[in-house]
Amino acid sequence: MSFSTDVKNELCSVSASRTVAEAECYGMLFGCRSFSFDKIFFQTGNRETAEHFINLLRHTFDITASVSSGGDKKPTYRVCIESDIDRKRIMYRLGYSVDSELVIKTDRFKAEGSVKAFVKGVFLAAGNVSDPEKEYRIDFSFKTSIDAEQFVNLLSSKGINLSICKRDSRYITYTKNSTTVEDLLTFMGAGTETLNLIGVKIYKNVRNKLNRQNNCETSNILKTANAAYIQTKAIEKLKNTGKLAALPEELVEVANLRLQNPEMSLSELSRLSKTKLTRSGINHRMKKLLEISDSIK
Repeated sequence: MSFSTDVKNELCSVSASRTVAEAECYGMLFGCRSFSFDKIFFQTGNRETAEHFINLLRHTFDITASVSSGGDKKPTYRVCIESDIDRKRIMYRLGYSVDSELVIKTDRFKAEGSVKAFVKGVFLAAGNVSDPEKEYRIDFSFKTSIDAEQFVNLLSSKGINLSICKRDSRYITYTKNSTTVEDLLTFMGAGTETLNLIGVKIYKNVRNKLNRQNNCETSNILKTANAAYIQTKAIEKLKNTGKLAALPEELVEVANLRLQNPEMSLSELSRLSKTKLTRSGINHRMKKLLEISDSIK
C-alpha cells in the first residue's frame, strides 16, 4: 500500500461530524471527475474512499448510490449518480442553479471546521501525496485553471500556500515543501500519517548528517595517508643518501617518529614525541625535512 493510500484510509476512518459532513461531501463532489447537473461521476483506486463517499451521500443528501469496479491488476472503483432528481437535489442544496458557474461556494463554510472538511474531501477525490522516503510532495488535480486558482486561494486564506502547474489537460496545485505537506496533512486530520512523515524526515536528516560526517572523515583519512606517504618517501631518501644522520637532533627525532609510525597523523605523532612537541612543531620540522629532501638531486 502506498503512503497516499494510508493517508486516505486514515481520513476515511474519521467520521465527519454532522455540522461539517456536507462540506466534506461537497469537497469530494468538487474534486470528482464530473460534477454538474448533467453528470456526477466519481472514480478512485481506493475502495475505502469510494465507500466513504457513498456514506456521505446517504447521510448528507439521503441519496443511495452503489460502487462498480473494474480492472484486475489495478482495480478502479466508480460511483455514478444516475438519477436526474438526485443530481438536482445535490446541486440545488449546494447553492447552484442550472445557469450558475461551478465555482466554490464559500458561503457553505460557515460552520467551524467546514473548510478543513472541504479540503479533506477534495484530497480524497483528487489528491495525492508522495512517499516521503522518495520526495516531499502533495498535489490536487482539477479540470480547469479557475478551479485550481479558487482552491489555492481558499488554502492561502488558512496560511497554506500551493503552486499551480498544467499537466496534460489537468491543472495541478501542489507543494514540494516538507513543512507545508506536514501542515496540510494535519489540517485535513491525518495526524498519524503526519507523525510518520515527520519520523521519516528526521531519519533522513540524521542519515544524511552521518553520511556527510563519514565522507568528511574518509577525506581526512585519505589526506593524512597521502601526506604520510610523501613524508616517509622523503625521509627514506635522506636516510639512503646518508643525509639524515647529519641533520639536527630535533629533525632526526621527527624523521624517526614518521618512519616508525607511517599510518599516524601529525597530532598522533606529537603525542609520541619525547620532547613534547606540538602538532604545529611536528609539522614545521616535517616541512624542513621535505625541503632538504627536495634539494637532493
